[in-house]
Amino acid sequence: MSIDTDRLNQETTGVVSEAALIRLQHSPYRAIRRIGCRFDNGTLTLTGRVPTFHHKQLAQTAVAMVRGVEQVDNQIEVS
Repeated sequence: MSIDTDRLNQETTGVVSEAALIRLQHSPYRAIRRIGCRFDNGTLTLTGRVPTFHHKQLAQTAVAMVRGVEQVDNQIEVS
């Protein structure tokens, strides 16, 4: 029996990304709900804009404990 590791990796990537998005979308802070993310090889990259540095940090904290995330690359812009 062989395992299709590419398919397994794609499924894992989708599950981790979805879990992170759910955490962001359920935030009590409206600005954080619009943040995007993508997951690759243990790194979750956050993208988008928020009004304050505090919101940027809240978004990072919200996703840091998602299973599978080893590192958060916070590319969120403050404007």
